[in-house]
Amino acid sequence: MRVSLAARAVVALALAGSAPAWPYGPQPPRQARPQKPKRNGKNGPKVLGPAPVEQLRHMSPEERQRFLDSLPPARRQRLQERLNQYEQIPPEQRRRLEKTYEKFQQLPPEKQDSMRQGFRGFSQLPPDRRQALREEMRNLRTLSPAERKKRENGGDFKSRYSPEERQVMDQMTQLAPNK
Repeated sequence: MRVSLAARAVVALALAGSAPAWPYGPQPPRQARPQKPKRNGKNGPKVLGPAPVEQLRHMSPEERQRFLDSLPPARRQRLQERLNQYEQIPPEQRRRLEKTYEKFQQLPPEKQDSMRQGFRGFSQLPPDRRQALREEMRNLRTLSPAERKKRENGGDFKSRYSPEERQVMDQMTQLAPNK
């Protein structure tokens, strides 16, 4: 099964603790490693940090169900959908996502925020433009940093993509492997 970049982006955002997964005002500061969920008081429900899907997947099925049952219905549904989507990804792609998530967690908070903005901008583009950007980012990832910079500064690149689209691509390719 082939998972589109958009699906990977959704999962990456979920794993990265995107703003939609944290509806309670500003997100708390990012931590280098996800921590096990804490409890509200002795017997209260567990409280998840900024990367809920990442933490949910480390729980036993019983713990996960108890936690999901303790949430408001809308939040429970969002988390369950993200978890189901994550579990449907083939193991090879899941490993790549986990490596990307680890790299993401090592970025400074301002770069993490920049990538989140890129993912949000990407998701707001019309489907045909998302496809064009997806193909261009795939091509950019195959280039060395010098080749990539040359391509991005070329007139063809600038005429093909709007300034907003170029910004989205720049934000989303921060974790791109260097050749």
